[in-house]
Amino acid sequence: MYGVRGLSNDRLKIIAVVTMLTDHIGAYLFPHIMLLRIIGRISFPIFAFMVAEGCRYTKNKKRYLTNMILLSLVTYLLFYPVSSPKFLRIPFTFTFSIVLIYAAQNFFLKWHNDNMSDKIISLTILLIALAAVYTICCEFVVDYGIYGCLLPVFISFVWIGSDMSGGNVQYSFKSALIMLAFGLLLVYIEYGGVQIYSFLAIPLLCIYNGKRENILPKQFFYIFYPLHLAVIFAVKYLILI
Repeated sequence: MYGVRGLSNDRLKIIAVVTMLTDHIGAYLFPHIMLLRIIGRISFPIFAFMVAEGCRYTKNKKRYLTNMILLSLVTYLLFYPVSSPKFLRIPFTFTFSIVLIYAAQNFFLKWHNDNMSDKIISLTILLIALAAVYTICCEFVVDYGIYGCLLPVFISFVWIGSDMSGGNVQYSFKSALIMLAFGLLLVYIEYGGVQIYSFLAIPLLCIYNGKRENILPKQFFYIFYPLHLAVIFAVKYLILI
């Protein structure tokens, strides 16, 4: 159960966008100012939580996944000249998260079915998806690594195993926050350093009210990511001339 008042989905995304922008300005333009990177740690947990929410609420799973795949590919191709070819930015991280959530959701849905072959097939799909994401994370430099990919999955565990027939979904907001904290702990153990400040996002998410205000167009967040990076890299290039 969400809080009666607080921050809507859109307002949290705006906070995530602003803190992400702050983080990238610090990373690429002012790497000596650690405060910018600390502020930037707030962004990832909020986006991860909203990806889990997106998977739960979306009416078109294929479109939701397709949009994230397209963002991943466009970003990769656009910044290929200035990045390592093995570096996969955050859109890839969340693409893998969505794939894993859908695979897990399919498995739990089939598990309620008495058909054993459906159970075996869905379990096989889930294991293949897990193995594929883990292998990619080993072969490439995926933003936030395997634990970053799993973070939205952990959050989704509180509802993904529910009997969702008839549109009914059992959900515990407090449990979702606990799973978020657990995932962030794994990320911190893996990367250390400023990742400890990712926990600063939890108080903001504690006042999430589960509502959407449609303050900004849905496509804004897909456009902003490559656009803000393009501007930052252009400024960096001009400074170095």
